[in-house]
Amino acid sequence: MSFITRAFASMTRNFGKTLLLLLIVFILGVVISGAISVQQAIFNTSANVQAALPPAVIVSPDWEEMQLEEMRTGEWPREEQITLDMIHEIGALPYVRKYDFSAGAWGISRDLERFVMPTEDEGMIHYWGMGGWEHFILTGVHSTELLPLNEGIIELTSGRMFTDTEVSNLTFVTLISEEFAQQNDLHIGSTFTIYDILWVEDIDWDNSSFEEDDMFASRSYDFEVVGIFRPLVEFEECEWDSNNWMYEEWHNRIYTPNPTVVTMSEWHLEQLLLQYPDEEWAQEMQDEEVRYENIFILNDAADIPAFRTAVEEITPEWWTAIDAGNDFDFVTSSMDSLTRIASIILYVAIGAAVVILSLLITLFLRERKREIGIYLALGEKRGKVITQMMTEVMVVALIAIVLSLVAGNVLAGAVSETMLRDHLIAAQDPNRGVFFGGGGTLEQMGFSAEPPSIDEVLAAYNVSLDAATVAVFFAATISTVLVATILPMLYIVRLNPKKIML
Repeated sequence: MSFITRAFASMTRNFGKTLLLLLIVFILGVVISGAISVQQAIFNTSANVQAALPPAVIVSPDWEEMQLEEMRTGEWPREEQITLDMIHEIGALPYVRKYDFSAGAWGISRDLERFVMPTEDEGMIHYWGMGGWEHFILTGVHSTELLPLNEGIIELTSGRMFTDTEVSNLTFVTLISEEFAQQNDLHIGSTFTIYDILWVEDIDWDNSSFEEDDMFASRSYDFEVVGIFRPLVEFEECEWDSNNWMYEEWHNRIYTPNPTVVTMSEWHLEQLLLQYPDEEWAQEMQDEEVRYENIFILNDAADIPAFRTAVEEITPEWWTAIDAGNDFDFVTSSMDSLTRIASIILYVAIGAAVVILSLLITLFLRERKREIGIYLALGEKRGKVITQMMTEVMVVALIAIVLSLVAGNVLAGAVSETMLRDHLIAAQDPNRGVFFGGGGTLEQMGFSAEPPSIDEVLAAYNVSLDAATVAVFFAATISTVLVATILPMLYIVRLNPKKIML
């Protein structure tokens, strides 16, 4: 009789023990199957959520980490600026499809009016000026391939984009929005004047007339309108909040070449140092690198974690890559919690399976030591005896594993979805909003993603038996049973048939 025939005969003859082994492997397999199914479902759902993110990233100080450092040490950490060389080095990373950077400067005017979003509340006035002067932000452009234009955030409705010569030199040309042009009766070829003024140190901000006598230094710049654009980015209209501010900011945005903005900023800092020669902060501002607002468009949103790691190796301490997933944090934190729970259950189940099955198989072998001794005394090789015992265990285990795969998946789907819903409800922040980083945010730049609702997350969460889940489950369970079976087989190796048969 071959050892395979003996194995199947033994399984039917010792049906009670076979059934006990089947039940134990089945129960442990259900737990392992459920944990693996949950992990795989979370992985798939996270990938779907990640795919909903725009592949846009800004490099900014990690304000949350800096705040934690201040809480630990009592001092706000010193922040070094990233340089233009660093921005170019980051832009050369293989994850980046295109990138943009722009300097920024403030200017004021008494002749121009800011576009203000219409509101039913007459008392809700968005006032930026002082003494009749209105404030405006000038946004630098470094390339003829203006990223907001190429990415469909704005469209040029008349005029043209800057030329290579214009973006590389000190040229006073601008792109303005349709609303701003209509507000100030501007058109292609029109010119307007922007002033940079430093007011005297002892100015009375509440009662000053803000005339020439109140000026420490003043400089004017005449700009020509060469293009008019329409913002395509949409913000929900609501009472005064960041959305209204961003809506107006887009319509009051003045694009001009980076060299022009840098020249304006440098003059302002020089005058500031003349005004406050003994102030350390003025000297520090003069010594700092020009600050550039940056944005990087990646090839794929899935590259964001790897891109962030690469960025942190290039930039100074406390800098990191910020993506549009800030409002998705409640989803990822809930999934992370469920993943940790599933991982703990999986490791405990595998450990318990190894211990329980090892003890059970050892007990079965001890009860059959006379049978094993007879096989060995009759000249059967130990290898064949071990193979027979392993065949008995593995055949039963495979039946239990197949049954537990389906049962565990069904159980995991019912339990984990309820747990995920509870975690999402607990983690959801009704007041979540725009994250303001250094220099700008993705939402301000027109790159935002609507966070999914709890129902949408749950609809995407599907505990199913896909090929990856089945492969991982069989690899884990079969490996566990093999480890648990091999250890007791050492008992057979050490058996002495002569002592058994005496």
